[in-house]
Amino acid sequence: MSNRWVLVDGYNVLHAWPKLRRLAGRRLEQQREALVGVLRQYADHTGRKVTVVFDGYAAKRKPEVAETTHGVEVLFSEQGKTADDVIERLVGQAEAREKILVVTSDGMERHTVESMGVQSVSAEVFEAEVEAALAELGRLVRSHGRRRKIGFIRDKFE
Repeated sequence: MSNRWVLVDGYNVLHAWPKLRRLAGRRLEQQREALVGVLRQYADHTGRKVTVVFDGYAAKRKPEVAETTHGVEVLFSEQGKTADDVIERLVGQAEAREKILVVTSDGMERHTVESMGVQSVSAEVFEAEVEAALAELGRLVRSHGRRRKIGFIRDKFE
């Protein structure tokens, strides 16, 4: 388990993960939901707090307030603001910046948040981390789903 807070630039990651976009379909709303679903599984498995920030101008229907979807906080920037602006504000307000990881492939944004004292990784590096975490989760689920001989376990305790 980790107490690291992962801040994800949503559309930046979607553009960098074409496999997810292809699986999710053409509609942007479906792609966002697919990304949030993957991030939810990642957060559940790693114990990390995950916030994904989307540019509000691209959402036809955006929530008025932040919404949390089973462990993943979903934010949309206000009109006239970008996801980068929101991420920078969140980093600026944070007390434990050493525990924050910003995910974006935007070089300028990575430089900005790193100058504020946080770590950043590209969307591609994060994709590999997420895939590894989900593969481990899959192995754990399969191993727990197998039938076990009760007698064998009982013999260990005698």
